[in-house]
Amino acid sequence: MATFKACVQKQRKDGFYPVYIRVTHQRATVYIKTDKMVTKRELTSTNEIKDTFVLGFCIKTIQDYQDRLNRQDTRQWTVKQIVDFLTTPEEVMPFSDYARKYIDRLIDNGQEQNRPSVEQELQMIAQQQERENWIMTE
Repeated sequence: MATFKACVQKQRKDGFYPVYIRVTHQRATVYIKTDKMVTKRELTSTNEIKDTFVLGFCIKTIQDYQDRLNRQDTRQWTVKQIVDFLTTPEEVMPFSDYARKYIDRLIDNGQEQNRPSVEQELQMIAQQQERENWIMTE
């Protein structure tokens, strides 16, 4: 299981510290750079971040990362594979594609009696949207 922590490394020449999210998995560590910066005043004596805005951003990002990883089996992944997965944007699946996969799962699980009603709902939604593929946020 991967672990995460917001941290800083070296101070830049302009006095700012870039903020990173440290990812550790199977005793290997990689850093993901964020777009946040802090000054010496926003760090504790042990270089822990104390700026609440930056910490809030990092906590939200870490929660998003954990949510994405919890939907995967990462036991055989390297830390590099985890970072690559997390830094690649999630693909948005059209709702109609998701519904078709759901229908296939119903059939695979022996619940074929539910298929006609789901297909009918999908057709009604597609007619309402006036196109075959659409994204749920629309």
